[in-house]
Amino acid sequence: MSYLLLGEIFINVGGERTVFMLSVKKLSFSREELELMADGSDGYAWAVVDVKKGVMAAGDEYVGTMKNALLKLKSCIFDVFSVGVDLITGEINYCSPVNKKLIDKNSTKEVPEDKKERVETLVKYFFSELPIFKSEERKSRYSKRV
Repeated sequence: MSYLLLGEIFINVGGERTVFMLSVKKLSFSREELELMADGSDGYAWAVVDVKKGVMAAGDEYVGTMKNALLKLKSCIFDVFSVGVDLITGEINYCSPVNKKLIDKNSTKEVPEDKKERVETLVKYFFSELPIFKSEERKSRYSKRV
């Protein structure tokens, strides 16, 4: 099952109209979607993942809005984590205010260590059309054959 919700929010900033994009998906992003995301966000995108359901919300939208989109799909707050993804280098930033759970006083803005591997796997799956992740995939396939 594939979810794709494209929303547009218009904000006037200095007389210019700004459009934000939000995609909520169960399947990986296409090359066209990634190009749209990269064009609108200067090569950097925020993503919110549900580590239990394997669903992602991503785009140039506010992370709080992305988190709420997943919560509307019945995600549990303790399974939802936010990361930043550099669409050029593939670097993943695990620090985001969404990761601090107000219910849990011990939580921080960092994705917990026991969830990082799952988050990274999901990010690489959803952004698998990025050239940086395609080359990593080829390397891992080659190393398995050798």
